[in-house]
Amino acid sequence: MGSTTKPSIELDFDYEFVEGVLADADCEVSAAEIQAILCGLLSAGFNESDKSWIGILEDMVNNGQSLGEQAVQVIGQLLVWTNQQLGEQESLCPLFLPDDSFAAIDQLEALIVWSEGFLLGFGLQVRNQPVKNREVNESLMDLAEISNLELEAEDNEETQEALFTLIEHIKVAVQLVYWEMVIKHNADSIPENTTVH
Repeated sequence: MGSTTKPSIELDFDYEFVEGVLADADCEVSAAEIQAILCGLLSAGFNESDKSWIGILEDMVNNGQSLGEQAVQVIGQLLVWTNQQLGEQESLCPLFLPDDSFAAIDQLEALIVWSEGFLLGFGLQVRNQPVKNREVNESLMDLAEISNLELEAEDNEETQEALFTLIEHIKVAVQLVYWEMVIKHNADSIPENTTVH
């Protein structure tokens, strides 16, 4: 029997391309925030195959207007990619962010809106249900703190190190949330005795 592991998908576009697609769709949020909302939804148990994310995004980030076929296709790929990366426990979920060719201030702004977007997506999925897990709540508080950072950054080595540290911190927080909310929940919901009588 061969492995049933899905082949790892690679995105065939970069950050600037997605920014352009969103601009063409008259969508005023960044690519970072879009991926973060998707990541927040998935980390709270949203099912990748549920197409309601299209309406959720159109309501939340596009004033209820259609995103258009290309934007839906590209964001759909981001959703599948993000979900696959979250499920690979040996690695931390990558954040879809501007790279080092962007100014440090733009990279920091993307991290701040990423944290905001994740919290938005997570909140949309859990709705009014209280989260009782202490570790999840601590991770969400960490992301809330990052979303409230002052927008100041100089283009130097010290700033790049700080950005790297922030990114790794966010990745760990997100992976913990996903582990507690999705992986453990799914494991707990599998009946111990699955024998057919």
